[in-house]
Amino acid sequence: MATGKLLECPFCSFTHSDDYLLSYHVETSHPETGRPSPFTVSESANGRQEDGGSSDEQEGAKDGDPDYIECQCGEFCLLAEFQSHLDMHYAEGTSFDETRRTSADLAVPGSTLYHGRAKSPAMESPPPAPVKEVVSASSHSVTIRTRPKDSSRVRSGKHHNVVQDFFDVLRGSPAPAPKKFTKQITPKEPQRLGKAELGPHADEERMPEWLRRQLEHGARITIINNIGPDGRLTRTESIANEYRQIIPVLAQLCEQDPSVSRVYFCNPNVTHVVKMAKEGGFCGYRNIQMMISYIRDARSEGYQLFQKRLPSVLQLQDMIEDAWAQGFNSMGKVETGGIRGTRKYIGTPEAQALLQSLNIGCKAEAYNDDRELPVQHQLLRAIEQYFLDSQPNLNHKVCRTTLPPMYFQHPGHSLTIIGLEVRANGSRNLLVFDPMFKPSPGINRLIGAQFRTAAPEKLLKAYRRGESILRKYESFEVLKLTARVPG
Repeated sequence: MATGKLLECPFCSFTHSDDYLLSYHVETSHPETGRPSPFTVSESANGRQEDGGSSDEQEGAKDGDPDYIECQCGEFCLLAEFQSHLDMHYAEGTSFDETRRTSADLAVPGSTLYHGRAKSPAMESPPPAPVKEVVSASSHSVTIRTRPKDSSRVRSGKHHNVVQDFFDVLRGSPAPAPKKFTKQITPKEPQRLGKAELGPHADEERMPEWLRRQLEHGARITIINNIGPDGRLTRTESIANEYRQIIPVLAQLCEQDPSVSRVYFCNPNVTHVVKMAKEGGFCGYRNIQMMISYIRDARSEGYQLFQKRLPSVLQLQDMIEDAWAQGFNSMGKVETGGIRGTRKYIGTPEAQALLQSLNIGCKAEAYNDDRELPVQHQLLRAIEQYFLDSQPNLNHKVCRTTLPPMYFQHPGHSLTIIGLEVRANGSRNLLVFDPMFKPSPGINRLIGAQFRTAAPEKLLKAYRRGESILRKYESFEVLKLTARVPG
């Protein structure tokens, strides 16, 4: 629970206003020998999982699985990802006051954005490396699936992994050698995938009933009544896990960050959709919802199909199953064993199949770590070229476009790409909406406002994915909508 004042770690200089996150930091960074953390899954003598959650919450997860760890938020993460996951939770709790070292200007509700500061034209970037298109000439496409990168390559010996050390203490012995996973290309005869691709609930036939009820009910909806300038009463829906107009806030923050040389943003009509409490790994569905929010609100190709609320996770499962039945990426049915009513992970092939079955144009691209150019550089250069192809106004530091967002997959997780930063030092960051994390109190406070802050990088951290993060992976997939809003 956030207390409003900074709390200090008794063992180091770390501080945070949320006592839960501070406790989380202490448990993972300063564990006591032999004492299991209440925040993480441990193993008892008989090999069964023990944690503070209910049996329902553990249903479907295999005991003793060394590859995944459950966060208190309900998400299962690869062990190598867990420290980054915690870092995003810290960023998720950042308030606007924590970013102000000097007095900020008053926020002015209802102000407009995208008044870019004049800059000299950027140096021309070399053309992006060629990528392998996943879509075939026919509407029935062939896609790839990838396994997680060898965790031993994520961190070198120079970087101390406190989470791994913590688990070593719990086990009472050195950690086993990490598994070596390699890229797997879908063969002509599709085969059933496992936990590496489908997550810890890969063998699940039905999700727990409490979770199904939660998904059927959906996030809390609040009706807001407003009186317009003409005196008429208007009613607006506010859905608890949907956040609109985040991109204009990020644009102002990037404008004020001196470390940013230029930034490109997609169409601002993208809703940041986040998972509900304890729902687990439905990130693929949440990213599809974000793509649909753009289609609906920007009135792009297919918007007539989504006039009201976004389709729910359960509805999307039905739509994907229907797409398979129509022959779109139908090998997904065999590979997953079916997803209806389960918590199995989905990825690019499922998002692609759904869109194609609705006659919404899309193109999937794969980036693999088998060329001289590192895969993260391939990806970043290609995404920058995607924005440059729209011929943005390069005289502005903030380059706004009408481009669609992109569905972005790396092993174990998916996100939605909404922009790209070019830093003053020449490096690049993807800007993403991560369905695993909700906007921080600081971001929420700034929606619809004009503001100044002395430390914009703190509020931007949760949206940035730079080379240091991307280099952990050997492959990426990106799904782009091919129909764009004119203008």
